[in-house]
Amino acid sequence: MALALDQLEVAMCVFDARHKTLLWNETFLQFFPEHAGHVHEGEDYRENLRRFYLARLSAQELPSMERYIEEGIQRHHLQQRAFEFDHHGYRVRAASVSLGPLGRVRLWRKTAPLLTGMQDRINPRLVQLPARISADTARALESLADGILMVDDQDRAVWANHAFLVLYGQPDIESLGACRFEEIYAQAWRGAEPSADYARGVAILTERQRFSGAPYVLALPHNRWVRILELRGTQANGSSFFSHVDVTAARRQQDELRKMTRHLASLAGKDALTGLANRRRFDEVLEAQCRAYRQSETMLALLMLDVDHFKQVNDAFGHPFGDEVLKSFATVLTHVVQRPGSLVARYGGEEFAILLPETDAASAARLAEFLRQQVAAMALGNEHTGAVRITVSIGIASAIHCAPDYACATLVDMADRALYDAKRSGRNQVAVAG
Repeated sequence: MALALDQLEVAMCVFDARHKTLLWNETFLQFFPEHAGHVHEGEDYRENLRRFYLARLSAQELPSMERYIEEGIQRHHLQQRAFEFDHHGYRVRAASVSLGPLGRVRLWRKTAPLLTGMQDRINPRLVQLPARISADTARALESLADGILMVDDQDRAVWANHAFLVLYGQPDIESLGACRFEEIYAQAWRGAEPSADYARGVAILTERQRFSGAPYVLALPHNRWVRILELRGTQANGSSFFSHVDVTAARRQQDELRKMTRHLASLAGKDALTGLANRRRFDEVLEAQCRAYRQSETMLALLMLDVDHFKQVNDAFGHPFGDEVLKSFATVLTHVVQRPGSLVARYGGEEFAILLPETDAASAARLAEFLRQQVAAMALGNEHTGAVRITVSIGIASAIHCAPDYACATLVDMADRALYDAKRSGRNQVAVAG
């Protein structure tokens, strides 16, 4: 495992239940060179921490080292979530995982090199600030999690905090080079596959030049999103600030919510047992079809189907087997009915409906007879039920150029009466409404 993590440039060190060092990999020594030649098997984690802090603490902080070490031991023992810290020019993410009675393993990986902006945040005096911004203002803006870009009266970059540099992949403040934000945005996309999101971002920035002030959202590479708010007229010297907020997490949550909403909407129109459209969906589509056919000289056919003697099947073999019968019946319907615009629905109980646009009564009757034969040939049953045969009765109604006052219920009523005629005539047959 240690060798595999070396290939991934992940540092690892394993400690036993008494916080004694057991093993480490080469990457661990690369990340923490202060341990090279000193760490050894059986070494207490306190000594590990002592070397770590000796390399980091200032002379003023050294008297507090023992407290830092004890706090480090507690973090090592109780840590549940990863955290990040700066070390040797890199931001490092650390995780600690319990191995139960065997001890604990600590892992580290570099997340990004530290930028000049980060050094500015630690001590703004390290880099000379432009005259347009004071050290106090820079220090305050560096403490914000949001990206801040300062521009002059020509909209050219003057200064930015570390969060902004990270958002747009800029190595340091000097790299901004008095660019306009449109250029910085284009630079952020260099090396990335151009996308429709980038094209929309460019269009938004062009539009913003005419209507500035309102917040807007731009796409960044790797499916990231940033919301920008302009704070103009806040400085006497003509400078303005742009606030850049990473809204990627919120955007992804909104996308997931939209997907869930669409999924729930689709479920609302489906029958849970068979997966067919349910009665609600059927009524909606029928109403829409009737409205459409009132405006055109075409045909609309409706088949109402009922599984014969289904109550007897439930009583004889139980409801679970009855459910399997309905699911098998639904599968036959969906395999046979493939006409464009058609709809197969579970109307209720053992009754089903098929809506066939642009279909006359004769064509609907031929399809219904084929369906009846397919159902009659179905082989159902199991070791408990034995072979079970089912049949279906079908009623057909059709309408041609529906009159303006034609009601959907009329078509359904006609098909229902035809279905009743098929049942009254002995079942397992097709009847067409006169």
